[in-house]
Amino acid sequence: MRSELNFSILYSPKTIFIIIFIGLLSLPGCVSQKTQASNRVAKNAQTVGWVEKARIPGVGKEVKVKLDTGATTTSINAEILEKPEEDSEAGGMIKFRFIDKEGNDVVFERPIVRWVEIKSREGANLRRPVVRMKFCVANRWIEEEVNLADRDDFNYPVLIGRNMLKQAKLVVDSSQTFTTDPSCPAEEAQR
Repeated sequence: MRSELNFSILYSPKTIFIIIFIGLLSLPGCVSQKTQASNRVAKNAQTVGWVEKARIPGVGKEVKVKLDTGATTTSINAEILEKPEEDSEAGGMIKFRFIDKEGNDVVFERPIVRWVEIKSREGANLRRPVVRMKFCVANRWIEEEVNLADRDDFNYPVLIGRNMLKQAKLVVDSSQTFTTDPSCPAEEAQR
């Protein structure tokens, strides 16, 4: 009997009401509070789909690109035509051909920024050259590092990684595709 009495004193209806009331008062503050990271992303961010059209200076037609938040660096389909010795870490010029299923076939020559080790699907390490390239995605010019890869077996010849997504302030909505046309100012392509 004594334990029943203590329980009723500790948890009277008035006490229970006060606890619930205080909890409800604090709930809106917890739910609506935004972090600094979400505030930075929201400012000037643009939502795009997981597949978009892009423009690459020198390529006549639009290119279909996959936007991948799981990839650190952007990657482009490249057939290496000429390259310096692989022992060099940076420097030297590399000549490569970009080809896609839409009929684009363009040869580029770029300075090598660095080499990167990539783990293949089979688990082997691949050494790829990295160059700087410019893309127009969602009406924004983005110039960043791109690794050159054989993407012939993939659906999309270009994979836009986090390096370009972050620079362009693009937020990927995986339920959407082709949300914008890549119409960037032409004069910025030459810079």
